[in-house]
Amino acid sequence: ALALLCQWQASRSESAFVTFVSQHWQTYFPRMLTQGAFNRRVRDLAGVLCRLGPRVAELTRQFLQSPDAYEVIDGVPVPLMRRCRGIRHRLFANEAAIGRGGSDLDWYYGVKLLLAVSPEGQVTGFVYGPANIEERWLAEALLCSREDPNRPIPTAVELDAVRGPTHGAGARRTGPTGSVPTAGAGRKDSALYLGDLGYKGDAWSKHWLSDYDVLVLTKADYDHLACSAPDPKAASRERRQGRHQLSSLRQVIETVNACLDSSLGLKFPRARSPWGLLARIGAKIAALNLSIHFNLMTRRPTFSLFNPLPQCA
Repeated sequence: ALALLCQWQASRSESAFVTFVSQHWQTYFPRMLTQGAFNRRVRDLAGVLCRLGPRVAELTRQFLQSPDAYEVIDGVPVPLMRRCRGIRHRLFANEAAIGRGGSDLDWYYGVKLLLAVSPEGQVTGFVYGPANIEERWLAEALLCSREDPNRPIPTAVELDAVRGPTHGAGARRTGPTGSVPTAGAGRKDSALYLGDLGYKGDAWSKHWLSDYDVLVLTKADYDHLACSAPDPKAASRERRQGRHQLSSLRQVIETVNACLDSSLGLKFPRARSPWGLLARIGAKIAALNLSIHFNLMTRRPTFSLFNPLPQCA
């Protein structure tokens, strides 16, 4: 509970939050841990925190009694430190790297987080990898883990046998260069995923459809429909309408990314180890899903400002 409440603190200081709990909530927590012990306890609960967010999303679906017809997937950059410090790799080895991301495609050192979001705005699952990883490999890890949590993520060599040859540089695919934690991938509840053009590709789409029984739809799919239509004008109009509708449905994940960044401090989460990073990302996503669940139960706006720590903010 304290790990989730800590994510709403405005200063993002764990030591300040522990001091606040010791001074004001001693009745509820008479044996409050020190800041170092609290940090170690939260790291030990990293797996639990990662599974808590998707579990809350499942409870919300049961509360609304409406299964999700689709989910939206997108990658969001998570800087961990300044690039000049990240190049030294003193805190993270192959778990983080230098890559480009965001609306401005700026360079950063950190990880790339892939979110699967429901139409209500809750994160149903997530995975992340080094910042230089392609988003399609993160989608592969998410879909593979949802199909079978015990199944290892296919390597680039294994996918070559399934997807055929590639025409890229060196005629070989480059898979993830670092670890891709899948503890928060969640369950498979929808067969339709809406993505941006970073997930396009006939070979990838056929692989996901045949092996995982899911369809990843992008704007590029409407181009194929327009080319095969007999009436060019009607095809062009249908193409524009389809692409516009897809973009409209995908807007929910932009709001989710903004809430994680502005309200929960997703950028620069102050992690100093891979386990600390996993625990912090899992706690932030669980806190967001709990706030949306509270808003839906009380008929408040879905993304209305929810801060359970007004005195500590």
